[in-house]
Amino acid sequence: MSSLVAVDIGNSSIKLGWFPAGESRTELPPARVLTFIEDELESPSWSAFCEMIDSQTHWVIASVNQQACQRLTAAVVANCPAAKVTVLCNSMLPMDTKIEAVDSVGTDRLLAALAVRSLEPAACPAIVIDSGTAVTVDVVNGQGAFAGGVIMPGSALIARALNDGTAQLPQIVLDKDNAPEPIGKNTQDAIAAGIYWGLVGSINELVKQQFLMLGQSTPVFISGGDSWIAKHLAFECKLVPHLCLLGIAAAVEAGLQL
Repeated sequence: MSSLVAVDIGNSSIKLGWFPAGESRTELPPARVLTFIEDELESPSWSAFCEMIDSQTHWVIASVNQQACQRLTAAVVANCPAAKVTVLCNSMLPMDTKIEAVDSVGTDRLLAALAVRSLEPAACPAIVIDSGTAVTVDVVNGQGAFAGGVIMPGSALIARALNDGTAQLPQIVLDKDNAPEPIGKNTQDAIAAGIYWGLVGSINELVKQQFLMLGQSTPVFISGGDSWIAKHLAFECKLVPHLCLLGIAAAVEAGLQL
């Protein structure tokens, strides 16, 4: 088993996770994870990451950003010329689906579901919340297949849309560590309360409706940059950082359909 770097290229950031040869691919310590933006591809942290890993590592990339994917691939070739690079598409993944137009589904959604199925094989069905630029609330059915779900904007995207779509509303940066009062005393606080508690309420209601279809005992998993939501949810959920990276490792372990 060769060394693996799992790469998750999202709309706003790039995440790398290194899985050394011969070690578990169900765990990803923080020291082996690097998160950065596209313009930091030549940064000292990028160079340090490349120096840390094996020269013949297999880089497996999941991307929703074609330009960033091309730049990162070129950077890998330049910094690690002996490395193997694979850019994933949905047809490569060892994951059954029960949806329409599977090719148009974000690969990151399938990978998060695949990670849950791999980490918790008895957790079928399961609900998977991934909270980043967009928030997805997806379902793995009782047979372990990806059965679809919900897509909604995340906190930063809502804040930007309010600013872009209005003449006077400012763009705020949400303080995710401090819950705002539900009655804002000024415009900024009112926006913060709407975004913060609106997201919590939306996810609570979505999962409530999914419980009606799947059963109240269905386990829920959450990952992503807006995972602060978990502490306010009306149901138990398991926080699993970097589900997409773990899903890439699980896909490679099970055998990509090249």
